[in-house]
Amino acid sequence: MSQHRLLQTSAPLQQEEILPGQTRILKRNRRATLPHIAADFNDGTSASVSVRTVRRTVINMGSQSRRPIRVPLLTARHKALLLSGARQHYHWTVDDWKQVAWSDESRFQLYQTDAHVGVSRRHH
Repeated sequence: MSQHRLLQTSAPLQQEEILPGQTRILKRNRRATLPHIAADFNDGTSASVSVRTVRRTVINMGSQSRRPIRVPLLTARHKALLLSGARQHYHWTVDDWKQVAWSDESRFQLYQTDAHVGVSRRHH
C-alpha cells in the first residue's frame, strides 16, 4: 500500500463530485493551467484534489491541451471597416455571394505550381 493511501484521512472524491467544479473553472478560463484549476477547486471545497486528479478529469471530459491559435487583434478601425463592408453588401442575394472568390476556399499562385514538375536533361 502506498504512503499516500496510509496518510489519507477521507475517502477519495469521485469524478462526479469533481466534474461540475472543474467544468465551471475551465469554461471561465480556457487558458487555466492544471495547478491553477486544482487550486481554484480546492479553494471552494472542504476536500482537496491533486493536479493528477485534475488532469485525469480534464482528459475524461474530452478536453485536450493545445496551443492557442495566434490571430491579430481587431482594432476599432478594423471593426469600423468590417461594419461598413457589411452595410454595403447587405442587399446582396445568394447568387451575388456565389460570385465572390473566398480566400479560404481558393488557392492563388502567381508564379509556380505545386504539382509535380518535370525537367528535361541531356544524357552524358
